[in-house]
Amino acid sequence: MAPARLVARLYHSASASARVTAVRSLLRPLSPLALAVVADGAFAFVLTGEADESLRLAAVARAQVAELADFAYQVDPATLVRAAELLATPAAGTAFAAAVLALLMRKLAAPWGRVTPR
Repeated sequence: MAPARLVARLYHSASASARVTAVRSLLRPLSPLALAVVADGAFAFVLTGEADESLRLAAVARAQVAELADFAYQVDPATLVRAAELLATPAAGTAFAAAVLALLMRKLAAPWGRVTPR
């Protein structure tokens, strides 16, 4: 399973507040142009600074998060580790969150050696 899909699976099972924090983390390294085009523009609203940004970020579809995570992974692989940690923290006691985080770390370590979060 691709690292971006692992993050999307964690996103799907996370709380709304964890989702918002993780998506903001994934958006951080992207340029305004990337925000406008990734996931067919699903995140372009972030550029306008709308008041309901948190509500919209919490409601993003799992497939859109997977595409965002894949794009962020190409820009900065450590971004996925940060997002996964943010998503897994509220559910740290669950075996699912621990397993996904372990798989993600294993996948990220393979191509680049050690990837550590900033």
